[in-house]
Amino acid sequence: MTPILLGVADTIESEFNAEEYKSSSALEKYYKILFRSVDKLFTFLGTDRAKIAPFLTDFVSVEPQSLAREGYGFTVRDANDLGFTGIACHVVDLGGASVGGALQQAYTIVSSNPDSVVLVAAADVPKSVFKQVSDLKKLTFTVCHKDWEIPYGSTLIGLYAILAERSMKDAGINSEDFEKITKYFREKAISNPRAFQFEKVLTDKQLHKPLAGPYSTPMIAIVTDHGFATLITTETKKQELIDKGIIRKDLKHIYLAGAGHAAHTEYFIQKKDLASPAAIAAERAFSLSGWEREDIDYAWIYDCFTGMIIGQASLYFGKPAKEVATSLHEGKIPTGKRQIPINFGGGILNYQAAMSLSGAAGLIDVASQYDLAVDPIPNRLSEPPNVSLLGGNGGIDSINSVIIFSKEAPQKGRRSVQPTRALGVNVPHAKEEEEGVILSASAVHFNPGGQKKPPYLLCAVTTNAGSMLLTNLFSESGEEIKSADTIEIGKTKVKLKILNGILQSYLI
Repeated sequence: MTPILLGVADTIESEFNAEEYKSSSALEKYYKILFRSVDKLFTFLGTDRAKIAPFLTDFVSVEPQSLAREGYGFTVRDANDLGFTGIACHVVDLGGASVGGALQQAYTIVSSNPDSVVLVAAADVPKSVFKQVSDLKKLTFTVCHKDWEIPYGSTLIGLYAILAERSMKDAGINSEDFEKITKYFREKAISNPRAFQFEKVLTDKQLHKPLAGPYSTPMIAIVTDHGFATLITTETKKQELIDKGIIRKDLKHIYLAGAGHAAHTEYFIQKKDLASPAAIAAERAFSLSGWEREDIDYAWIYDCFTGMIIGQASLYFGKPAKEVATSLHEGKIPTGKRQIPINFGGGILNYQAAMSLSGAAGLIDVASQYDLAVDPIPNRLSEPPNVSLLGGNGGIDSINSVIIFSKEAPQKGRRSVQPTRALGVNVPHAKEEEEGVILSASAVHFNPGGQKKPPYLLCAVTTNAGSMLLTNLFSESGEEIKSADTIEIGKTKVKLKILNGILQSYLI
């Protein structure tokens, strides 16, 4: 029996009294957002926590990274504080792919036991927690390898910029593509009072002030406090809850038709060939759902960075990145013989983004298209899509999750997963005097609190022996090169030398 989704609620900072919220501790804010999201959902369903508690079988949540509240025990505590005991608890930690991962967990639970009623709910408050330079430094140390990445000035933005520079080189995409796409999705959020970028007009000055590589501030996801809640069950169980007067009679639902996720590596330095797990996650979701790529009518693509919309859409639907980029100038992606709209809410570049919870913005966006969001986005299709896709991306493009929703129950049945190329894992191993080629490079202009002061060039180098490592770049005479203007990605040759105890690249 195919799992169904009954509704989605989200909570944003502006829903609370400004002074009261500001004076609350980070943990108090977390609970305010979590509890409000759950209560809004249950009110939408025509019930409340006490009424539905005896019927809940599972609680799935996502670790709030900003609070460092890690582990299963905290999820149990949240369930208890919400008034739910005697249920199974589950915690998901897939970075930005976590909301998709939580939905996949619910999908698996309900698929294996049709009597399940699964509450998926979580919150995080990064905007309230990460305020100082030291906080940004802590975030860098969380995502970057202490030996192979940190000494060279690696940052989350800088590493994503390296991915972007390489994909632009390979696909013939340019900065104008990035700017047009960014402008389009900002316009989608300007009219939404719940969006962080509500009524904030994008200026050319903002677009052209680089942080790293092709990326400027409007091309990077904003950070907000956010929470969400949704309920997953089966049609049979839904009818039972209606018959018992637990939820209202006129509730709609959509089918959670397929779910898949794939993990590649923990650190960027391990990403052999700079590969992405997105295609594997999509193939798994489609194969389970019974739907095909050409059936999709609407999609939400995780947009932590503008370039990632292009890359993930290309891999999800098997289309050339340049074709996807051109189509995205108008907010659409090609899926076979047609183009479909995406990210009507403006994505996490513009709506809401709470680190691992960022995919909740996409869940609200997709649910809005089916009239299942408590606070829907204003931009919606003229009629609900029959089949839609929700994507999520975590780490430095290291984990991906894909969920397929449908208005109608899948008719085609599941199919075998098509074989996909295995993703290799790079082992950074090199020695002095070894030669190599610059695989990709990004000029970094922003690294507050970092050990290395910008500007500087961050390079991914492939050695002749086949290993990849990160370095900075120096001329033959030993002068550091801080711009990518004089190098050619994939062709510029270097020799490794030890400088201040670490391997660095010198032009040959």
